[in-house]
Amino acid sequence: MNNLNCRSCERKLNKSEVNKRATFCHYCFSKARVERIQTEVFLKENFKKKWCADLFKDYVQYLTELQIGVDTIRKNSSKVLKVLLMAESDLLRPSDITETWVVTALEKLPNSKGVKSSLFQFLVRERLLSFDEDDGVITGISRQLELVSKEFKRLLEIYFNERMELRKRQVKFNARNPLSLLTIKTDLEVFIRLVKWFQTNSKHIESWDTVQQEDIHEFLLTLTPKHREIVRKDLLVLFKLAKRKRIITHIPILDIKSRDLPPTIEPLCFEEQVRVAKVIKHNLHEKPLKSFLTSLCFYHGLSSSHIRNIKTTDLKLDQKTIYFSERPPVYLSDDEMIMVNEYARIRANTRNVESKSYLILSSSASEVYQDRPINNRFIATKVKELTGFTPKSLRITCFNTIASHFGPQLLVEGFGVSLTQASRYGKLEDYLIDEQIQTQREYVSHYSDD
Repeated sequence: MNNLNCRSCERKLNKSEVNKRATFCHYCFSKARVERIQTEVFLKENFKKKWCADLFKDYVQYLTELQIGVDTIRKNSSKVLKVLLMAESDLLRPSDITETWVVTALEKLPNSKGVKSSLFQFLVRERLLSFDEDDGVITGISRQLELVSKEFKRLLEIYFNERMELRKRQVKFNARNPLSLLTIKTDLEVFIRLVKWFQTNSKHIESWDTVQQEDIHEFLLTLTPKHREIVRKDLLVLFKLAKRKRIITHIPILDIKSRDLPPTIEPLCFEEQVRVAKVIKHNLHEKPLKSFLTSLCFYHGLSSSHIRNIKTTDLKLDQKTIYFSERPPVYLSDDEMIMVNEYARIRANTRNVESKSYLILSSSASEVYQDRPINNRFIATKVKELTGFTPKSLRITCFNTIASHFGPQLLVEGFGVSLTQASRYGKLEDYLIDEQIQTQREYVSHYSDD
């Protein structure tokens, strides 16, 4: 019989932990992780530049001083670790850190909004960043506004000043996600693009007050469907501001509810899923790497980013488990263990393998003396050669199948998917309603039989 208590604190494990065959509770797991990432051994394994290692350690201690929970510290520190690893390759010294660089780095990470505020506040405290100044971006915005004709320029200047004031208020009151300068710049670029479109295609429009709904619709039709909806919302904000400032007398765009756009990638049908499963099964020994990469996408919903960053220390063969810092662990099947063992034999023959920390290695000669993860193209090529499908389509199929059978909430708890992403595979409230209806039906059926 499995032990139902945590080995460290002896607290009774919850149902989710028992189902995952965990031996430690979430709290003890996070606590041990937070303690480990502050050790000299961990810092030397992950960082080559001392200033990056010191920043990472100071960030963890900063969160500890704020009395943040260890689970949150574990999740945030794993993302900040990736940001500082980017800093090692992109920046020469800590003084080179700018708000623009930090925002760009965070955009490369999935679900990075939660860590943005604490990282920015930490960098401000360390005097490496200032929310009030980023001369490069502000100068670029001013330069673009100078090129706009005076009939349209005034409204854009008002919009810029209003957004900057909003940004300062958010920073003053320690908002979790203060408005980014890059967001303001992107919005203004869209508005400037609209003005240039007017001057080229609708020369009868001489100012904002002469813009009609038909003109806006013609402009929106030049955009892709997904970008169109985003631009429509931004334009609505701009025109509401213009009417409030009495620059225009009417709003030339309807304030309607946003539409749910159809998915760009459809999940695999049942026959295609069966074919992929058979391909994986038949190539366990002959093509272990391709089969393993495909299985991680198809059965576990791992992204290319997750796969490429798996290190040998994350794989626990005795537990048949791969641990991740920002999502629940992956439990390997017997077939997947065969793939791992077969690939281990191939990996052992790779040149300079003793200095490699990542599990999946490239056989390219240019990577012999580099200890860095493979790229996304490597994974996509291997998976597509084996199945004919992309890793993204296999991952979407995995999530869609899980959500349709067990509800999208399982994607959040079992796969580390955000609520926003899980809602794309089914409405959380709809599933709860269906579950409640089914419970009531079983209750009525039970007592009617009696």
